[in-house]
Amino acid sequence: MPARRRSTGRPDGDQGHPHKPPRKKKTDDHDHDGHKPHDPPYHDPDYDHPPEHEYEPPDNPRYPDPRIYGRYASKRPPRYVPHPIEHACFKPRKEDYKPPTTCNGDSGELCVRKDHRTLTVDEQNRLLNAFTQINAMNALGPFVDIHGNAIHQMHGNPRFLPWHRVYLVRMEELLMAVDPTVCLPYWKSSEEQAFPSWLLGFTPTVNLNGGPHTVTRNIGVFAVLPNAAAVAAAMANGTFNSFGGAVEGIHDSGHVWVDGSMGGFATAPCDPVFWMHHAEIDRIWAEWQEANPGQNPPLAGAAATMDPWTETEADTRDIEAMGYTYA
Repeated sequence: MPARRRSTGRPDGDQGHPHKPPRKKKTDDHDHDGHKPHDPPYHDPDYDHPPEHEYEPPDNPRYPDPRIYGRYASKRPPRYVPHPIEHACFKPRKEDYKPPTTCNGDSGELCVRKDHRTLTVDEQNRLLNAFTQINAMNALGPFVDIHGNAIHQMHGNPRFLPWHRVYLVRMEELLMAVDPTVCLPYWKSSEEQAFPSWLLGFTPTVNLNGGPHTVTRNIGVFAVLPNAAAVAAAMANGTFNSFGGAVEGIHDSGHVWVDGSMGGFATAPCDPVFWMHHAEIDRIWAEWQEANPGQNPPLAGAAATMDPWTETEADTRDIEAMGYTYA
């Protein structure tokens, strides 16, 4: 017996067409005048009148309903214009602003980078909040991607220290766009021989050029941390090249000791400990510079420009001129 065609409720000869759009509903008086009546907040299935499944896909799947999304639901939505970095987050009224609990009498003219072990809980929270905010506004991911681009030749040669010095300052500027009281702390790993405990539970997901990356760590599995003797041996070098090579080696071992995200050039800056680790390397260099005046990276021509920025190697010789110091 042939299968019986299910009735559509239409008169004979009008069985519908699989590609024919559904009949347009009568326009409601409320469609263009305030809120339309709400649908019932419950599901009342109607088995006697099943849907015909003749719904056409929207012009813009991300914004499917023009009533809710307006022009964004069209095939040509409004052009996206991001907020400037310094105005990408809300700020409280002046009378509602909650200043840091400790300022240590700093004048504010220089960003004072401190040993992370001396930070108050308030200072820790401010750093993590600023890091979270620059990540949420999609400012962090593109900044991390710069470190993954080997075109800048910032590892394994005399550009390593000056290039990362500029990179740290730019990161500090990003953080301070959210909270002007935030300065990068340093992780004195050679003395501490432990991972900063207050960062253990902080594993953000950062949107990189290659896709989202969630911070991971394999602490202490593949290397040991260089100790204070290793740092002292590096400091004993009297020429920049011998010092720079030694301190970059100490830096490398720190990355491998943390491992996970820190183990790769393209993902390491996703972990906030990257910035604290590099602040310590930079602090060691600043101390060595004071003890060895005139010993600078032997860079000239294009190699002396810390691309993608305009600073030259000479611009990186004085940290106070760059706006910061170490406590």
